[in-house]
Amino acid sequence: MAGTDPRPYLTEARYPCGRDELLRAAAAAGAGDEVLGPLGALPARDYADGDGVWDAVCACDGASIHDTAKEAP
Repeated sequence: MAGTDPRPYLTEARYPCGRDELLRAAAAAGAGDEVLGPLGALPARDYADGDGVWDAVCACDGASIHDTAKEAP
């Protein structure tokens, strides 16, 4: 499991929207780190709806940006 389902915290998000709007909406709804962390790790693109956000969170599988970035030699 990729973490806590963020959709209950995104009811006030105005779709389509990017990661910053998702984080704003979730924080305003009282989401904790278990929701905000995975949302912050999402690719910076527009998401059509909450289901698309959940799919992206699951695909990310909780990997941090440092886990997926290539280190410079």
